[in-house]
Amino acid sequence: MTFDERLEFLFKSTESLHASTQELHATVQEHTKQLQEQTKQVQEHTKQLQIDAENIRRLANIAGVHEQLLTDLESGSE
Repeated sequence: MTFDERLEFLFKSTESLHASTQELHATVQEHTKQLQEQTKQVQEHTKQLQIDAENIRRLANIAGVHEQLLTDLESGSE
């Protein structure tokens, strides 16, 4: 292999490596963007789940109070 052939090979290899690196960088940027969007969605769902859980706790408290009222009414009517 002559010196010129080696230079040509190195030049083509460098171009190929550069193109591959650019493609990889673009892919990583796209995945980063998708991950950020998914993280935002998870945070929104988590916030809604926390609200739902608090509402369920409140309903459970109301049900407990009503159960006690019914028990008291049944005890008083006997």
